[in-house]
Amino acid sequence: MGNRFVFIMPCYNAEETIAQSLLSVISQSYSDWKILIRDDMSTDKTRSIIDSFIRVFGLEEKIIVETNTEKKWEVKNIIEMLKNKDHIKSNDIICRLDGDDWLTDLDALTILEHRYQTLGVDVIWTAHRWGYSDKNISMGMDKNANPYKHPWVSSHLKTFRKYLIDNVKEENFKNEAGEYFKRIGDQAVYLPVLHEAKGNWHFEPRVMYHYTIEINEKTFQTEDAIFQKNEAEFLRSRGYVN
Repeated sequence: MGNRFVFIMPCYNAEETIAQSLLSVISQSYSDWKILIRDDMSTDKTRSIIDSFIRVFGLEEKIIVETNTEKKWEVKNIIEMLKNKDHIKSNDIICRLDGDDWLTDLDALTILEHRYQTLGVDVIWTAHRWGYSDKNISMGMDKNANPYKHPWVSSHLKTFRKYLIDNVKEENFKNEAGEYFKRIGDQAVYLPVLHEAKGNWHFEPRVMYHYTIEINEKTFQTEDAIFQKNEAEFLRSRGYVN
């Protein structure tokens, strides 16, 4: 019996890319998937584009969309979506996809399904590209590595068995003030998952993901980038909360 892939997609003001993001999933050669979308109070046409997309392609059962009435930011949106027992089962494979990114390989899910079936792993991440460059920070990681101490190499496309996150305490997703991290959804969610996987992971070197980013001399000097860096440093220095 095959696996089901459930895409977790928080989005905000993604009107220019959301259709391409969704199209990259529904065009996959592997068809057992579902998409959960959380619109974090977009002020553009993101929600109307999603609704039109669902209606035109008749995907009411495959794409579930919610719109927040208050700003929740990335991490809280992801965790709340992962708790949705009506649409996610414990053995489903979770895939993280942002509303401004998209899959680049139409056989991505077919390949991942084969890897999950044959390798018996709980986590797989793949190579990706930054914008339209050849830059990619994803690579393999030793099975005995401590994810919190290891350089960040487990980037897009990130996938994992849902039951891994069921064992993670809520504190792991929150900062020193007891509030959900705002801007480091990748590491705040994935590092605890990697900890729970205990080395039962696999890196797939094939490029499967387009990560939207404009790379220039100011990319990592913006106020937002510095805020993310500070959150990541606290998360890593604290480590996993048992």
